[in-house]
Amino acid sequence: MSLFNKVNLYLIIMISLSFNLQAEKIRGEYSTKNLKGQDYYLNSCSSCHGEGSRGGNIASIREWKEFFSKDASELIYFHEEDSSTLKVLEYLKGNEFKKESKLMLEFLQEFAYDSEHIPTCN
Repeated sequence: MSLFNKVNLYLIIMISLSFNLQAEKIRGEYSTKNLKGQDYYLNSCSSCHGEGSRGGNIASIREWKEFFSKDASELIYFHEEDSSTLKVLEYLKGNEFKKESKLMLEFLQEFAYDSEHIPTCN
């Protein structure tokens, strides 16, 4: 391999590494690794409850577990009072929520007010 090819290869490696390092910096220290759970939350809940770090901070780890237990009966109860949450109720009672709930619960517990993450310091 010629010196020119080695230099080009080295530059390509350095550039690709710098993009990867930059992407990690953009995500920040308190970003989640549970991107699927975050997506589920952002698509279904964030319009009313805010970004994931703020939404998760509504309850403790244990409380989130209770909200999601028994087919999300407590979440359904909290959303029944408002006529504007008909789509939310349909979602919570449907198969899509059943598929997404495990990862969404883990995501919300990650940012619960008693978790090790401090989402308010983002």
